[in-house]
Amino acid sequence: MTALDSPNSVRLEAHISETRLVAIVRQEPAEIKMTNQLEFRPSFDDLDYLVFATLSLPNGDRIGLIRHDNSPAPGTEICVKHDLKNIPTVLQEAMSEMKLSLEDFNWIHPDYEEELGFNHF
Repeated sequence: MTALDSPNSVRLEAHISETRLVAIVRQEPAEIKMTNQLEFRPSFDDLDYLVFATLSLPNGDRIGLIRHDNSPAPGTEICVKHDLKNIPTVLQEAMSEMKLSLEDFNWIHPDYEEELGFNHF
C-alpha cells in the first residue's frame, strides 16, 4: 500500500465530479481562500496529494479548484464536470465570482481561449 492508498485518505473523485481541467489561475489556494472565503480540503488523485475547494456559481454550475502538492508550476486548476457544455460561460461566471480578470490566468484550454479573448503571449 502506498501513501496515496492510505485508508485515512479519500480520493478526489469521491468528493467531487468536477475533475476536467479547463484553466489554471495564478492564485494559490491561500490567496483564493482569503478573497473568496473558500475552504480547501486535503485529498489525492492518481498524480499526487492535493487540496481542493468547490465554488457554486449563480447559474447552478459548480467548479472545482485544485492544487497538487508537488506541481512544478504555480497556480490553481479550475475544473468542471466531464460533460459540461457551456464552459466559456462557466469560466466567465467563475471570473466574476472570484473577482478575476484574464490576466489572472496562466492557461486556458485552447478550445475556449479564443472565445474568452485570452492571449497568453
